[in-house]
Amino acid sequence: MNLKLSRPEFNSGQIKMPNNLELMIRKSGMIKKEVAERMGIRPETVSRHATGALQFSVAQATEYAMILGCLAQDILFAQNAVAMFGTLDDSYVTICDPSEGEISYYVPFPVTENRRFIISEHTDQAKKWANGRMYMFENNCILSQKVDDTSFMRLCILKIVNEKKIRLGVVYPEPGGTFSVGVNVDSHTSTTGANSLLHTQVQNGLKLSWSTPILSCMMQPELLGVVRKSH
Repeated sequence: MNLKLSRPEFNSGQIKMPNNLELMIRKSGMIKKEVAERMGIRPETVSRHATGALQFSVAQATEYAMILGCLAQDILFAQNAVAMFGTLDDSYVTICDPSEGEISYYVPFPVTENRRFIISEHTDQAKKWANGRMYMFENNCILSQKVDDTSFMRLCILKIVNEKKIRLGVVYPEPGGTFSVGVNVDSHTSTTGANSLLHTQVQNGLKLSWSTPILSCMMQPELLGVVRKSH
């Protein structure tokens, strides 16, 4: 059977998918009224374009991009937001209080729905220079309560059995199903090689509830275009 699909939304140049206009307006520092004036349309129309309630054409996306100082594709393709898991102080992670509402951040690259952020908020005056760093990881192993072997000999987020606190450290497997955990309390900055940490603390013979590797660390997230999602 030969079926011909009709796709008038593409033929007419209309966009019928989530877009990134709201985020790009905020990144530009402009308000919607300013954007509307430059576009020659009403502010309500810009708001409806941003929410997807009103379609806009590729030509309009290009015009928006010229005004906002970005590319048309930055507007056309929606970015996912990554939820904040908690904050890092020394090597300890404090989980966000769910009663205070979710905090999340838009990132300028594709992400899966299970990605999470830890943000450095060191209280030690000597470490505050590293505050604002964002560590990204997948929370699958937390949900399944398992130790991911890809976290071995890498910086990871982990939970030691019978301990309430969550930590950042490097996991080493031991015979018999236990683990050693090396921790660098100095913001994870000292290294003895390209891929190794200088551990200032090491604990042996530990049982872990779960561990999962840190996938990336953004030193200056605001310079990379990471923006907090408004609710």
